[in-house]
Amino acid sequence: MTDARGDQGGGGGEADRDRLVAALREAVRARDEFVAIAAHELRNPMTPILLQVGALLAAARSPRQCRPEVLVPRLEALELAVQEFVRRATTLLDVSRVAAGNVRIERAAVDLSGVVRGVVERAGIAARKARSRLEADLQEGVVGSVDRLALEQVAENLVSNAIKFGAGRPVRVALRADGRTARLVARDQGVGISEEHRARVFQRFERAVARREHGGFGVGLWLANQLVVAMGGAIGVESEPGAGTTFTVSLPLNGAEQPEARGA
Repeated sequence: MTDARGDQGGGGGEADRDRLVAALREAVRARDEFVAIAAHELRNPMTPILLQVGALLAAARSPRQCRPEVLVPRLEALELAVQEFVRRATTLLDVSRVAAGNVRIERAAVDLSGVVRGVVERAGIAARKARSRLEADLQEGVVGSVDRLALEQVAENLVSNAIKFGAGRPVRVALRADGRTARLVARDQGVGISEEHRARVFQRFERAVARREHGGFGVGLWLANQLVVAMGGAIGVESEPGAGTTFTVSLPLNGAEQPEARGA
């Protein structure tokens, strides 16, 4: 006589195994895609770097070309390309640490206003290249117990995303504090995010906009979310396709201990 419960248990076990195998295959596929994208994304900034170095060398060898009006634009382009390479390499290192569960939040008294202002200033060249006006509305004297490098990484990610997807329209960055909580807002007026993508925009290997021409690793918002959570905060998104996107980060200023971010 067959035990029906045993049959069901066996079937359930087989179904569980199938789901596990499917999940593992998807993880391997995502990893392979990420490695391929990483190689492509790290190689891309090298071309403009080499081009600008060559142009600068040619200008330096010619007295007629060795003038500020010739050199400064090329140096700015070189600076932008190097900044982009460093940003991408830093993202890869941070993703590796977070995915391995090695996030260490080092709190200290940090001038959030100064950190965000520095991020906005460094993004100026990228904004000009994208023909986007970068507006900053930063409350002065916002100080809190946060991880400076983590905050900088989060702000850089949100600002660069806003410029990238802002369709050349104004990008606004704001910082406000009410004494206990700081709120960092990055808003663009660009392509926006569909409801379908909003539901998983903070997942690893997802892109805010599913358009290959924008490039990127597909991990920036996931990483930003992990770092914000590790600092005891929260990040949210509001968006409408064709009307732009707003990301809002809320961070406690008192440095209350929170669980570290976990790798997915």
